[in-house]
Amino acid sequence: MFNKKTCVGLTLILALSACGGDDAPASSASTQQGTQLFSQSIAPYSSWGNVPIVGTGYGSALTPAPNRAGYFYGMTDRGPNVTAPDGTNKIEPDLAFQPAIALFQLVNGKADVSRVIGLSLADGTPMNGRVNPEATTAEIIYDLNGNALPPSVAGLDPEGLVAMPNGTFWVSDEYGPYIVHFDANGKEISRLNPYSTASSGNNLPLPGELKKRKPNKGMEGLTLTPDGKYLVGIMQSPLDKNGSAAVASGKGAITRVVKVSLADPISDVHEYLYSLHTNGAGNPEGQAVSEITALTDGTFIVDERDGNFEGTSDGTASGKARADKNLWKLDLSQATDVGPKSPLIGTTIAGGAVIYNSTNGLTVGGKTIEDLAGTVDAPAAVQALSKAGITVGTEAMFLNYAALFTAIDPKGMYFGHDKVEGVAIDPADPTKIYLSNDSDFGITDEPSTVSMATASNPFPPSEKFLPDGKTQDFGEIVKIDMTQVPAKFKQ
Repeated sequence: MFNKKTCVGLTLILALSACGGDDAPASSASTQQGTQLFSQSIAPYSSWGNVPIVGTGYGSALTPAPNRAGYFYGMTDRGPNVTAPDGTNKIEPDLAFQPAIALFQLVNGKADVSRVIGLSLADGTPMNGRVNPEATTAEIIYDLNGNALPPSVAGLDPEGLVAMPNGTFWVSDEYGPYIVHFDANGKEISRLNPYSTASSGNNLPLPGELKKRKPNKGMEGLTLTPDGKYLVGIMQSPLDKNGSAAVASGKGAITRVVKVSLADPISDVHEYLYSLHTNGAGNPEGQAVSEITALTDGTFIVDERDGNFEGTSDGTASGKARADKNLWKLDLSQATDVGPKSPLIGTTIAGGAVIYNSTNGLTVGGKTIEDLAGTVDAPAAVQALSKAGITVGTEAMFLNYAALFTAIDPKGMYFGHDKVEGVAIDPADPTKIYLSNDSDFGITDEPSTVSMATASNPFPPSEKFLPDGKTQDFGEIVKIDMTQVPAKFKQ
């Protein structure tokens, strides 16, 4: 049975921040190796059988609140869901869930919620986590009784967040991928859309090839350049089925960065390439990007990670590290623009004509970027692209945060989360970095041994545990003072 908890006299969304309760173990305000934890005291959102669906689900993105020192905005994704026993489709326990943005104040080891903003369409219809009919993911979402849910025009899977000085927000999502502009109360103003070929009302085009994102691996990160002129988004993974080597292209080592002018989002659009730091040939779902955050107008921090919990294999300092999670410094100053305004369009490289179309993006001699890069490891992919006249952004280690947290606690219980998805820089002091995690609301995928649900036999709950095997995953924020972090974690 699915139960929902609310506070008397308050709407559910306010109950997330106003109810008593504490999903997370207490965190100390003391620092360790230049880091400090901030716990979120938010009541469980609801329950699934006897399993709490934790309320601390605002870690899919993190960004500073403009002109408010010590305040940050966090954001949920599409909401509580797990992979169904068939391994492909999804189960959503709460059909009324509304993706939302929360304002946090970080003080004395606590991340206190002062406001929650539900996201909605322009007409006020609440956003939901169902698949958008325009942006199919080839998955079916079921309710707890095994009923298939229809797609929804209000479907959004938020992942990247920018808070503007005028109080509005830009949000990138994984479904479209879309970049949606919301007003200060969470109502949609307009959106950038790869399914649009020209300006149509409040729909403005994004490069059309982005439609070929892998299902649910769309625009995972979003940032604003410090000059306030450009939104910069990054795709989580390589495009899927884009070219003759399409079947395996989604396992390649190259993904895309999109730069869009706020002043001219139709004509002033650029696209660059980022190489994943893979181990072995190709990238069979191993590494993916979770966030991009601007350092300068041309350099960025990219959060690239696997899906493992931190700590070591045996919980000791000498054990083998379980996780590979890093922040990389990305420099686009010498990178080739491969978007619709690429300077290569109309030229010939190695005898092949360079053209751009909204189906496959930039091609050289009829080969897409994914064809050129292939499914080899990153260095070989970068070299192959270079031979085709395309320079990938340059990257350097910024912080191995998995190693840092594992050194603090080899058991993986110090910010040892599997999904670190939010990265924010203190605008007053860029040496201070903040990370947040997507807790998955403390629930996890159903085991394959469970049968698909029926009305008489609904899905049972599954709890997502941290490495100790008994603590339910929860959301928290960690502050990192880069001046205090040992050098070995920054090289």
